[in-house]
Amino acid sequence: MESKIREITNHVINRNPLLSGRKIGNVCVIRKRRGKFIWKISLSPDNVFPRYILVKAVEPKKKNMAEIMLYKMNPEYLRSFFPAVYGIIKKYGFYWMFLEWLEKFPAADISLENFKKPIEFMASLHSGFYSNNSAIGDKRINWVPRFESKWRRKTNKLRLILQYRKYKQCPRTKQVLAKDDVLFENIIRNLQEILHPLAACPRSLIHGCFDYSHIYIDRNNGLRLIDWENFSFAPVTLDAIYLIEKSIENIKSSAANTSKFREECLNYYFDVMKTYGLEIDRLKFKKLYNITLLFKIITQFIFEELKKIKQGKPSNYSFYRDQLFTLREYLNLAG
Repeated sequence: MESKIREITNHVINRNPLLSGRKIGNVCVIRKRRGKFIWKISLSPDNVFPRYILVKAVEPKKKNMAEIMLYKMNPEYLRSFFPAVYGIIKKYGFYWMFLEWLEKFPAADISLENFKKPIEFMASLHSGFYSNNSAIGDKRINWVPRFESKWRRKTNKLRLILQYRKYKQCPRTKQVLAKDDVLFENIIRNLQEILHPLAACPRSLIHGCFDYSHIYIDRNNGLRLIDWENFSFAPVTLDAIYLIEKSIENIKSSAANTSKFREECLNYYFDVMKTYGLEIDRLKFKKLYNITLLFKIITQFIFEELKKIKQGKPSNYSFYRDQLFTLREYLNLAG
């Protein structure tokens, strides 16, 4: 595989003026799994920018095409949000993406002060395309993957019931699910009705997985996002869920502290959006946020945790289960 990497990298170097004349140094494997490979390649001389490039090779499957399309188009109005793109080539059954090497954004405890910069970054992305309509008449986003098809698949009642019952039959997860059976089945049966208010949720261009772990910094200390497989024109609450709830999940804290953190983050997001001239109905948005959280838990997060239990790995199932019961009270759901 390394000979192929060197061959294709040399081809990109010869075609890109920014890389012209550079020589390939070390090739270091960052990730290697079926259908997806990532390498860090050093360039010489090493006193010239860029010192490294990231090479990401993925199979041309549907789940990868949104990110491939984004990097191929490399739209000017989004370049401040993702890594610089040096080239994209389709060869040997893969799309090879040559990207700017970025450093990891430092990990932080959950506090508003630590999250202000990521929230400001998220708001700057949303503000450029923020709309109260389900579509926006802007040619700049006509090519953006739409959320509707993924929404229909995710909320398909039969799919969810079959997925849930699969785990009910597994010895490791059967006992865990026994006490939650009534609640889960009731939410799944009434999911379309529960989620109906999200049709009115403000939409924008979103990253789709605005997890803290996907935030990196460039050489000028500016924030960037990696892994754009899920970007779309969709409810803005989805990005907020990932940034806030996934961070809460990974840090042990009291319910009172996490509730305070969530409230502070949302209020700060509203304040930042206001600086862009966007006044948000805070009470309405917070309700939509909670409905979105329920949507993500019941269609994705809970199944991710059940899969870990099935595999004998540590799981945050209890965290999302407790969240679901809290949301049941907040949204006045039966079960």
